[in-house]
Amino acid sequence: MPEVAERTGQHWGRQVVAKVPTETLRQINRILGRNFITRYGTKQGIIVLGRVAPFGIGAVTGGGASLAVRAARRAFGLPPAVWTYEGEVVDVGDAP
Repeated sequence: MPEVAERTGQHWGRQVVAKVPTETLRQINRILGRNFITRYGTKQGIIVLGRVAPFGIGAVTGGGASLAVRAARRAFGLPPAVWTYEGEVVDVGDAP
C-alpha cells in the first residue's frame, strides 16, 4: 500500500507542476532561490570565513612585521657587528 501512495503522490505532483505556467515557475524559483541563498549561503559563508580568517590574520601580521623590519633597516641601517657600552665591547650575555 505505501508504494501505491508514493507512486500516486509522484503522479499528482507531476500533474500539478505540468499545469503551472513556465513563467510562474520561474518567478517562484527566483524568489525561493534568493531566500535559499540568503538563508543558507550566509551561514555557509560565515563558516568558511571562520575557517579562513586565521590564515588571513596570520598573513597580515607576518606581512606587517616584514614591512616594519624593512622600514627599520632603511631608517637605521644594518645593526653593527660589535656593540659597545661605555667604550667596552659588550657580549650579548654581558649587556646591562
